[in-house]
Amino acid sequence: MIKDSEITSKVLVLSHCLLNKSTRWWQNNKPIERNRGLASQLIELASMLNVGVIQMPCPEFTLCGNPRPPRTKDEYEMLPGFIEHCGKMAKLVAEQIKTLITMSEKPRIEILAVIGVKRSPSCAVNSAIRRVGCGKHAEEEGIFMGFLRRELLKENLSPPFLEFDFDKPEEIKGDLIKVFNIC
Repeated sequence: MIKDSEITSKVLVLSHCLLNKSTRWWQNNKPIERNRGLASQLIELASMLNVGVIQMPCPEFTLCGNPRPPRTKDEYEMLPGFIEHCGKMAKLVAEQIKTLITMSEKPRIEILAVIGVKRSPSCAVNSAIRRVGCGKHAEEEGIFMGFLRRELLKENLSPPFLEFDFDKPEEIKGDLIKVFNIC
């Protein structure tokens, strides 16, 4: 028999555009499907693993809306108010996650992972684009993800951070299954 303290519900914390691609920077030269719907591969996998999801707000969309010009991490860092906006949003998200964990008893909520977006200036985990020459993927996190990681650490939370690549959506499956089997 399973003890009440052992009943858990695993949850993924997702970047906003993974559940609502219409908030992504509008890419005129890409197929329209790239900006409609959701990242179905990720949702199908979460459903298969019986994992819940939490959708974080999009810092770029909530400050700039759509359409908005393409920007690198450097350009967002120079955009008036964007750094402060990301800091405030990250604090709210970290507080929400902490509340979900501390207020859940049966089932106890466990954060399986935070999933960001590859090459995003805000939500990349380790591939933010900086203006270096003609644009380069820096091996660093996006602005919002950096704030979120620090805010979660203040709450003594350190879930794994994974990255979803819209160009290679199948890659998340292996990463997520590894994390799922560890937990």
